[in-house]
Amino acid sequence: MLSELLPAARIRTPLASRTKSALLRELVELAIPDGDAAAVENILAVVVAREAEISTGMGAGLAVPHGRTDFVSEVIVAAGLVRGVADYETPDDVPVAVAFLVLTPSSESGRHVKVLARIARVLHAPDSRAALLSSESGEAFAAVIRQSEIA
Repeated sequence: MLSELLPAARIRTPLASRTKSALLRELVELAIPDGDAAAVENILAVVVAREAEISTGMGAGLAVPHGRTDFVSEVIVAAGLVRGVADYETPDDVPVAVAFLVLTPSSESGRHVKVLARIARVLHAPDSRAALLSSESGEAFAAVIRQSEIA
């Protein structure tokens, strides 16, 4: 369940970032709040390198940056709302408003894909997407995720 991987403490509404690079850093720091600087920088480098391959902007204001790295020992998900990151490459040029970051250990490619699929299901349901966009707290955002898993 996605809700088990995304506690309210790893959700920020709103995120402060206004650029793609700032958003990626903010999400990594949200995901690894107590990480040492070297680990955070290494994880950020993995996410940025993955993003350089092909943008994880999905369109409709959604982005799901992700990476597999040996700097995490378990799946970690962080998320939040942004007030429009216009420099994030998306198929429809709509600024990113909802972002999820997925980090998984390098050895868990199957689990990585499953988590991405769960996020895609939530984000592509119009009611869930609208409810996420109107969330005013991490707790409300997490509640939308839980509700979408029941539906």
